Amino acid sequence: MAAVTPRIFVSHLSGVPVFDPNGDQVGRVRDLVAMLRVGGRPPRILGLVVEVISRRRIFLPMTRVTGVESGQVITTGVVNMRRFEQRPTERLVLGEFLDRRVRLVEGHDQEGEEVTVLDVAIQQLPARRDWEIDKYFVRKGRGGALRRKGETLTVEWSAVSGFSLDEHGQGAE
Repeated sequence: MAAVTPRIFVSHLSGVPVFDPNGDQVGRVRDLVAMLRVGGRPPRILGLVVEVISRRRIFLPMTRVTGVESGQVITTGVVNMRRFEQRPTERLVLGEFLDRRVRLVEGHDQEGEEVTVLDVAIQQLPARRDWEIDKYFVRKGRGGALRRKGETLTVEWSAVSGFSLDEHGQGAE
């Protein structure tokens, strides 16, 4: 039987310190960078946005991350200190996925129901160093300032629609 890698909810990574192999703090996690993919494949986590001591935000590829455990992230190798710039195909998980209204897709018990994404779970693929979005933690019910607490549930990444590469109605006229 293959070893199951732990599932990590990204809200627990926000503000977590990042350390180099010598134990020196490099900075703190501020966001995760994901790439949406076509063909029914889950979004891939490309890396972390880390705020270094000088308040500069840099990109740390997931291939440089050797451990994510007990409130810390351990890196290996040299860290590129160039300022992070988001590319058009990249999405910031904490900034763009959380608190987003999406719909449950067909095949789910509450098909077509609108839900709010509260958290995103990521998991490392076995036998590779790639990380992918695995599940969404969502709340049913309407959003807003006076919202009541609705039922919460954890659903597979494929059970929601609303995160997409293709935008409808954006064609040239």
